Amino acid sequence: MADIVFAFDAALDRPLAVPGDAPADVAAAFAAAPWEAFEAALATARQARAAALVLFGSTLDPLRASPAQAARLRRAIADLAADGCRTVWLADDATECANVARALAEPAGLSFVTPVAAQRLSVRGLSVEICSARGPAVASSGAGALVPSFASAHSSLLPAQRRVVVGWDDTWTPLHAEGAAMAHGLHAPVPTAAGAAGTLFVWGSRRVQALPAGVHSLPALQARRPDELGAGACGTATLTSVPAAGVPSAAPVPAALGLVAVDGHAAWREVPTHRVAWKTLALESLAGDDEALADTIRGLLETPTTDPAGPLQVVRVAVSCGGSVPRRVHVGQITAETLARLRRPSDRAGGRIWCHEVEPDPDEALEALVRSASASPTGTTASFASLLAGQVLGSESKGLPGGPREAAWLALELLEST
Repeated sequence: MADIVFAFDAALDRPLAVPGDAPADVAAAFAAAPWEAFEAALATARQARAAALVLFGSTLDPLRASPAQAARLRRAIADLAADGCRTVWLADDATECANVARALAEPAGLSFVTPVAAQRLSVRGLSVEICSARGPAVASSGAGALVPSFASAHSSLLPAQRRVVVGWDDTWTPLHAEGAAMAHGLHAPVPTAAGAAGTLFVWGSRRVQALPAGVHSLPALQARRPDELGAGACGTATLTSVPAAGVPSAAPVPAALGLVAVDGHAAWREVPTHRVAWKTLALESLAGDDEALADTIRGLLETPTTDPAGPLQVVRVAVSCGGSVPRRVHVGQITAETLARLRRPSDRAGGRIWCHEVEPDPDEALEALVRSASASPTGTTASFASLLAGQVLGSESKGLPGGPREAAWLALELLEST
């Protein structure tokens, strides 16, 4: 059981970018992933008998969504309301609230929260205030105290018993495309609010970042890139306790449920919602042609038990070549043939794994280049490789930013192939 379910960045009007060489079943899985992830969050809210589903980030842009998408979301909100679960939509201003309400034809059970208008809910007899962390002071500096809203201060003669603060960074550029850099409006959540007694702070983001203690980081419902914070999940918060018969109300939440107490007032966990997951598979290949490499990869792909109804696994294979530059060049030359063998229809039947890319590992260790140069004459390619590897290892030991290791391998492969 949970009191509130949080769903970040559903982006229902923005389909996942489908790779150009994807087969029909993979393309279909990509197309359906945003809505299926959202429906998984709805199912979580129903199963947990939640009092509220909080939508924040990019849920549905009313200016670009189709009427069918808006109607589908309206039905979902109305169905939740029929089950006793209110939908709380966090928006940046009143104009956005009006546009969303108009596009969805104001379904029952939908309410809004803006930086100047919090929402007071009764959650199983507990007074809970949901407010936004995207106030003017926060947006300009990325830190500072939350601006109290007039609605929050005057909605009741008594203060709320619990406060839920929700913030997120902006993940969508005006023309978001595969590979485009993500824009982030805020640098970090409000640190002062995270430690307040009785306050639950939820921060939605697609990127990995350092957060203050007490802040619950939540990934999007469905990842769009392999380097995101998580594959996709919704968050559930339990602010009240409903003990079983014969169990005192002060009894702790069982650890088996995977819940973590928040200031003694809440418990938090994440529930997977993603339908497409990216995975990197690392292997070592020191010799062999495309057929041998494909057989090795196929054996690794078949090792784990794959759920036929589970998420589609999009696999990238990083091949370590033992520090051999000629082998890296050869692997790069046979990747097309290797992928063709891995994607044969007989291997794809009923599978939930699709090998997207095979490449020499850009993060392969460089120490082997330094060792091999000791047996080579001065002035040879091995000596140059050793010198370059030494410079990269030196910069890495100093913690310098950038990707010097990948650049070093690319330079050596280019030199080898010319």
